[in-house]
Amino acid sequence: MLSFSDIVDAREKLSPYLTDTPVRNYKSLDDEIGEGVRAFVKHENHLPTNSFKYRNGLSAVIALSKEQKQRGVIATTLGNHGQGVAIASTMLGIKSKIYVPLNNNPEKNEAIRNFGGMLVEAGEDYSETIRIAEAEALENNLVMIHSFTNQTVCAGAGTLSLEMLKQIPDLDALVLSVGGGSHAVGAIIVARKLNPKIRIYGVQAEQAPAVHDSWHAGRVLKSKKNHTFADGIRVTAPAGFGFEVLREGLTDFITVSEFEIANALRMYIRNTHNLCEGAAAAGLAGLLKLRKTLAGKKVGLVLTGSNIDQKTLLSVLNEKNT
Repeated sequence: MLSFSDIVDAREKLSPYLTDTPVRNYKSLDDEIGEGVRAFVKHENHLPTNSFKYRNGLSAVIALSKEQKQRGVIATTLGNHGQGVAIASTMLGIKSKIYVPLNNNPEKNEAIRNFGGMLVEAGEDYSETIRIAEAEALENNLVMIHSFTNQTVCAGAGTLSLEMLKQIPDLDALVLSVGGGSHAVGAIIVARKLNPKIRIYGVQAEQAPAVHDSWHAGRVLKSKKNHTFADGIRVTAPAGFGFEVLREGLTDFITVSEFEIANALRMYIRNTHNLCEGAAAAGLAGLLKLRKTLAGKKVGLVLTGSNIDQKTLLSVLNEKNT
């Protein structure tokens, strides 16, 4: 099981490649949220791949043995995880092969190539892509770096909460978007050590509710419903040790609609002048839904990434289409 010391160790190993990302409070955003809530936004979109997944990929690649690095790595992704693994591998002189589903977003595919990853398009959906990549990893003796069942990946994600709870130690709550759950898992483990009283809320899209539904059922459920534009949190089932951490550590878990995510995305752009992707906006959408529960509280949000493609962004900004 991932421990607090694992996350501290990961942050130490990342230190040559990473400075703390800023946490900022915006009065205009607080005014829009209302109920006396003060929101503190951690800007993971300021990292080299514009996403917190830079931490995840770098943490996983640095932790490999010399022999594993020589073999090369393989990963599956819809975008951000693959970019994190690709840039980390390039920085350390390791070969990386990144699998994406057929018809994946072409802008995100190009970003993976830009960071030095060998892109492979395979599989009608993400689950099939994973199966194909795992088979190749086994056949060609490559190291598989899963986006949320790999312990060193989750340790890297936990470093963002380690920073945040040292930057703003008196937060009352965190409201976090959840897909695979790596950064929520990290936040729970860090909070147990640094601020055990903090409340942590998970947020998932109504159109991709597998982890939310599993959490409330108390067991793993699969879902075919995964049509959200917030593709960073579009998963069909929870997996790995992280689900048990979420079950034990989340105060509550809610879902938000596509309209609510789009509205939150526009709020971020309007108030922070930072680009934002759907998965990042889901946390703010959740806070808007929870604002009466969290009235008068200091609440942490994570702008997890800004890798939204032009077509989707234009659609969201045209409010008539959302």
